[in-house]
Amino acid sequence: MMPELKEKLLLRLFSSIEYMEEFTNHYIVGLQTAEDAFSIFEKKCSLDVNLANRYAIELRQWQERVIPNFKWMKENALLSLDKAKMGDFDYMDGATGNLRGLSKDMDGIGDNWWLEVDELIRRKYADNMNKAKQMGGNIYNTLSDFWDPGEVLIENIIGPVDESLLLKYLLPGEHP
Repeated sequence: MMPELKEKLLLRLFSSIEYMEEFTNHYIVGLQTAEDAFSIFEKKCSLDVNLANRYAIELRQWQERVIPNFKWMKENALLSLDKAKMGDFDYMDGATGNLRGLSKDMDGIGDNWWLEVDELIRRKYADNMNKAKQMGGNIYNTLSDFWDPGEVLIENIIGPVDESLLLKYLLPGEHP
């Protein structure tokens, strides 16, 4: 596929409702997994005072700041998807921007408690949030028109994309 056409098709993919739905799903599953994992951890702490004391600061930070923020982020992601389906992409631009700022917002907040949670749960969280961050970055850069020419073709930036998937974004008269 010619690079110019591939770039157009990638931009169409990254601004498509289907891609935004997939992003939203990974985002919400990741956030919900973190909430569920933290709930399990809180129960462990309620049964083990030593564990609760060891993670007292992290417990308070996550209870007071992180979990309420995650709940808001899930609601915002769903609202953003609904708005995008109606043609208003400003909310989705904001939701993906919020995700990009998440790691900055988490500076100074401990996450060592994750070591007390089952590996499969940690992996589910990480897999979904990594996919959401990758897709969210692609959506954000596309909606905000932040791509430099040719940058959207760099797989290390956008992640892997199956070229056969791009074919459904061809317009009449375009050929791969």
